[in-house]
Amino acid sequence: MKFTSISQSNIDELCIAFESCLTKHDITFKYVDMREDNGILSFIFCNDPDKARSVELESERFIGLDTEYIAKEILVPILPRLKEYAQK
Repeated sequence: MKFTSISQSNIDELCIAFESCLTKHDITFKYVDMREDNGILSFIFCNDPDKARSVELESERFIGLDTEYIAKEILVPILPRLKEYAQK
């Protein structure tokens, strides 16, 4: 799916793409969410809510791109750290 605008349905689809990307690399978290605030998207993930982490990105940069592509571009470079964090 293309990320066509900063709408809740597009943000939800992007969150699903991020979670799917992690799952393809055998990384799972008990809690994932994506929120938008003033044009900044935050992908939030954790196993313990007190130790939540996030990856932030400027939403405007990704309009018109495929959600799976966005997920790969953002997450693949940090997969080793995500995998380590998921195991804690």
